Amino acid sequence: MRLEVGIIALVEEVLGTTADRRAQFDWLRNKPSCKYFGKYYDAAMALYAELDGDWKGTTAKADGYLVPDAYFPDPYHFIFEFDELQHFTQFRERTFQFYPENIRLAYVPEQYRQFCQQHHVAALAKGPERFRRHTADFPYTNGRAAQRAFFDTFRDWLPPLHGLNPTVRLAEFEVVPILSGQLSGETAKVYMEQLLHERFKRSSYDATG
Repeated sequence: MRLEVGIIALVEEVLGTTADRRAQFDWLRNKPSCKYFGKYYDAAMALYAELDGDWKGTTAKADGYLVPDAYFPDPYHFIFEFDELQHFTQFRERTFQFYPENIRLAYVPEQYRQFCQQHHVAALAKGPERFRRHTADFPYTNGRAAQRAFFDTFRDWLPPLHGLNPTVRLAEFEVVPILSGQLSGETAKVYMEQLLHERFKRSSYDATG
């Protein structure tokens, strides 16, 4: 079972609702588009250049949706992402240099940068070779890691532009007591409630229903 499955189930329990785990949004796709990025498009393309993206490969690849880990509908209206170790690479750390000022986020980006600094070697080493493969848009060793980092910015920047609340992220390292079994049942639920409350407070929206 993927780690995210149990975490999403616990978030569902805390919020008292069922998440959509196959949500698709017309504006959340696998290529940067001025139509959907709007005022953030130039920053997105500057990041793309920083990550050595290949435009010919990007335009040639098939169009597709980026399906979030989960989407919590009315009354919450937010995408939920559970970030496991492989997300915390040097590529992801570099993305934060390009985040627009005053962008609404439901997590602490500086904490994520610290996670990247602490875990980037293990992050790139994790998993099968496909985690480090070339991709059409980032055609070099560890291109998949660069692509993952680029797409994480899509999931952060686009939702508030298109009527959703900021994306709620939880890092694997933040829920170790739950994943290890140290916390379970009601204590795990209380712990998750605290994590979610911090994020809702930071992003300045009421997700209590």
